[in-house]
Amino acid sequence: MTKDKNFPFNLDLSVLDTGSITNILNDIEHHLPLMDCEGDVSQLMKVKAFFEDELKLASRLH
Repeated sequence: MTKDKNFPFNLDLSVLDTGSITNILNDIEHHLPLMDCEGDVSQLMKVKAFFEDELKLASRLH
């Protein structure tokens, strides 16, 4: 379970499996080219990094 105090919101990802996080990351990748504002891209990249870190740190089962 990762809770990052620097992140804009607290998330408990303990209920998500690897596949779910991978799907979220794929959705983020799909939406990145659609972002018009650099601030939106920056924020989405922070969300992406958050989920990537969680995927690396947690042992998850499918």
